[in-house]
Amino acid sequence: MDNITDHLWFKLTRAFALVIGVGVIVTVVLTRQGTATQFAHFMVNKHMIRPDQLQAMLVEAYRQHNAWSGVQAQLPAIIDAAADGQMSGMLGNIMGMFNNHMQVIDTAGQVVIDTTGAVGGPALSASQVQQWPLVVNQKPVGTLLVEGSMMRATDVESATVVVAVTRAVLLAGLVAGVVALLLAALLVRQITQPLVALAGASRLIASGDRTVRVPVRSKDELGELATTFNQMANSLETQETLRRHLMADVAHELRTPLTGIQGTVEALQDGVFPLTVEHLDSIHEQVLVLNRLVEDLRTLANAEAGHLALERLPVDVAALAQRIVTTFQSQAVARQSNLSLRINSQLPTIQGDVQRLGQVLSNLLDNALRYTPPGGEVCIALTGEPEGIYLAVTDSGAGIASADLSHLFDRFYRVDSSRNRQTGGSGLGLAIARQLVVAHHGKIWAESPPSGQKQGSAFYIFLPTIG
Repeated sequence: MDNITDHLWFKLTRAFALVIGVGVIVTVVLTRQGTATQFAHFMVNKHMIRPDQLQAMLVEAYRQHNAWSGVQAQLPAIIDAAADGQMSGMLGNIMGMFNNHMQVIDTAGQVVIDTTGAVGGPALSASQVQQWPLVVNQKPVGTLLVEGSMMRATDVESATVVVAVTRAVLLAGLVAGVVALLLAALLVRQITQPLVALAGASRLIASGDRTVRVPVRSKDELGELATTFNQMANSLETQETLRRHLMADVAHELRTPLTGIQGTVEALQDGVFPLTVEHLDSIHEQVLVLNRLVEDLRTLANAEAGHLALERLPVDVAALAQRIVTTFQSQAVARQSNLSLRINSQLPTIQGDVQRLGQVLSNLLDNALRYTPPGGEVCIALTGEPEGIYLAVTDSGAGIASADLSHLFDRFYRVDSSRNRQTGGSGLGLAIARQLVVAHHGKIWAESPPSGQKQGSAFYIFLPTIG
């Protein structure tokens, strides 16, 4: 375990220890206080009453009447308000508590309140009578008398019991605290171990190792964190691989026209080629290739970053498809292929960028005509659905190998492994098409052979009616 996780482990364990210690102290203090206050109870009409509570209630009643007259009538309510609860006679007998006789005498010794109702009778004088003064505004107004057995212990007995209870609770709290602390330390260890693995893996990724992963040992928050970390690592590894391939592909694509330009210029400089318009046209053609490649890269980068501005307007997809088909008819005739447009149902109007959607459709038609042999057929089919428009570009060419289908929309990927620009283009057209379709919240995919055909390929696009 490294220094960071060591510090975290000690910090969390110390926090648990502090919480457990505070809990034990609070429990002991409250138990001690509660035990001490429960030693003086007596029972009146099955009510468990503490003298201090009854004293306060009687003093308040005297203060309201400014005398003891009328308080006798309130005695049941006073007893009920001063009681901690009721106890059955049997339980009271078991605990040695019987119904107590209670009186209140005034300063002249006259009985003014009596639980038997005998107001004005003789005052209690038995040896077991307990007395509590009743004082209003620092002036004695009477005395509370209680006769009979009480749940009361002597000071020595109560102190002994309180100490014994406190010791027992403290011991129990310490044992429970030690067990809880051990469990807390184990729990903290369970938390910090995955964090150690995450910290180590993070350092490896920061140093350039994108292959490192952490084990997922649970389905809780830590397991979710490990899963998310692994997903991040997978994404970083994929992006690193794509970056390396992109750099290699861009270098390859730039080297070809630059090599052609360099060779032609050097031949002109050495006098191998005469300085003619034909040789300048060759250089110009390679410059145009470079410009197209740079523009394609810029478009793809903007689309992937979400920075490509789209002029969203209502689009008549049928009219757009008809215009693109008309544009490519001459190319189809030159290749001796049959190019057709089929609209299968009423098409809804969608919101989109006409120029960008035309770019996608033009790329698909150009690829279809390029790979369709003379005498073949290329068809654009449009189908309207309530949720959007399905567009299919099918051809009767040789088709696409299944190993190539999953890579068709990758940057610089060509089915033609020779990377011949005359048959495979720059390898960016389908990658750009995918980003443009995604920017319209749509989907694009390829199948080979299409459903219902024995050969050829088909590219499908779905454009939703929303946004």
